[in-house]
Amino acid sequence: MRPFKVSASHSVNLLTLPSEIISKVLALLQPHDWAQVAQTCIALRTECDIAMKTLTFLDLKNGGFVMNDWYFATLTKRMGSRLRRLELDCWHLMDSSLENLPESIEELVLCGCDHHSNQILFNVSCRLKGKLRIFAWSGFGGSISAKGFEDVALNNRCLTSFMIDCGSTVDVNQAVRTVAKNCPLLKELSACNLTMETLVFMFECGISLQRFRHKQRQIDSFHITDTTLTLIADNCPLLKELNLVEKTIAESAVTDSGILHLAERASALRILKLKPIQCSIASEVAIMQLVNFCGNLSHVELSNFKHLSDPPVYELVQKCVNLMELSLDYSQISDTSLELISIHCKGLRSISLKCCRKLTDLGIKALHQCGSLESANLGQASGLTDGSLTAICTGNPHLKVLVAGYGQVSDKGLRAVASCMHLRELALNNCSHVTNRGIKQIAGGCPMLRFIALSYCEHITDSAVISLAKGCPRLLKVRLDGCRLLSNPSVRILSSTNKKLRYLSMQHCTKLTDDVFQYLLMALSLRFVDLGRGKLTVAGFEAYHMQRPLVEICIDGRPYP
Repeated sequence: MRPFKVSASHSVNLLTLPSEIISKVLALLQPHDWAQVAQTCIALRTECDIAMKTLTFLDLKNGGFVMNDWYFATLTKRMGSRLRRLELDCWHLMDSSLENLPESIEELVLCGCDHHSNQILFNVSCRLKGKLRIFAWSGFGGSISAKGFEDVALNNRCLTSFMIDCGSTVDVNQAVRTVAKNCPLLKELSACNLTMETLVFMFECGISLQRFRHKQRQIDSFHITDTTLTLIADNCPLLKELNLVEKTIAESAVTDSGILHLAERASALRILKLKPIQCSIASEVAIMQLVNFCGNLSHVELSNFKHLSDPPVYELVQKCVNLMELSLDYSQISDTSLELISIHCKGLRSISLKCCRKLTDLGIKALHQCGSLESANLGQASGLTDGSLTAICTGNPHLKVLVAGYGQVSDKGLRAVASCMHLRELALNNCSHVTNRGIKQIAGGCPMLRFIALSYCEHITDSAVISLAKGCPRLLKVRLDGCRLLSNPSVRILSSTNKKLRYLSMQHCTKLTDDVFQYLLMALSLRFVDLGRGKLTVAGFEAYHMQRPLVEICIDGRPYP
């Protein structure tokens, strides 16, 4: 949000405005912008304070370096007793800041917990003892252990939802077992790297989940197999959401047996997302049976199902009339499926067709008729051209996420993308026909962008990045790997202009020199940086690391030091 400019002559008029008028103005802004607004004049500051007291939900995940201990302490004094849910980025906060949490909170989401100790969890437990119903944690460093989560579980036995995303430093299996043992009302679990033993233990504790999300990153955690699906379906008869993702190859793939057992035992499913690494050999018949049993599905992801083609899609759009999200990555569908989707799925909000190789330009153009798409992933899909990209963007003006990597698109197609003023995320990796002209159109038309990936768009120069940095001040994550024409000015403008920038990747950008490190010091919100070796020296990396020890540094994709 751009700062308000209020002169002395105008401030008098502003002060005389009725409070209900100011309230309507504030309603147009995001809550995390109110503190900035409050500095403009006494009237707005007072109205912001009143509005803060009425909030039941507050999202502080994108505060950047501004969200420090002092700022958070100031905010907590303004939060009212109605506040029930708080989402907070802790990266710039010390453990002790959580001692100031409002005691009315029942739902707490903490992210950026990358350098904290168990003390932060102990402070949460003490402050919100017996009140937490939902707790989510994301952190990939520090000295957190399972003991910290035990404190949370023992002090909040009425917990109904537990979500944890962490690195190998935390024994996530022990943390989940502790929660399962002490929180009998648990209905929602989101975790990573759980073993089959932990699943069995959880179900033996009497836990019957309604929502289960899991990411498998380590080889010794459970995979997506018939055995896994059977175990979950048998113990969770009221399951509404199942989201399983794996990153390593399993010994066996999902077959008809697993799919059919899930369909028969979990007919209440509304969200089903299965993303195995190894191709599923489940037949089209089994998938159609799944759709018949689970007619209430609204979110479906069946990635890497090699036998999935047009017939199951026809069944899906006929039976699941409330479909809002559909992901069919690596499937064998053709234009026929896209035509069916465009006719029957007017409420569709998200579609993913990554690596679908049987599509043509005409099929993708049919998505123009959907009208309400907010997310479209067409990365490495065949048939993506300037014409089909234009059709999607003009037909779905509220698009927020667009992935068009490896497509045959040029600046002509980006002219249509630039008309999507609500766009938050854009990926154009390996679009070799894109030039500065197209990127400058994006910078002028998409001010809400938070993530952009232009890796291996080899024609873009510093001029394009400068336009992006100035036109898209909310950027959080930027990927420019392999853009060999880029040099120090790109780093300088991103670091100085985009105050909330967290992630910058410029692998194989060989023109960078050690001067970039002094520019990176201006990026106070930065958490991850990956630079091409090129002319950079060990001394430069060491000096930056000494001044920013918490920032994760990589050199051409390899961790430093």
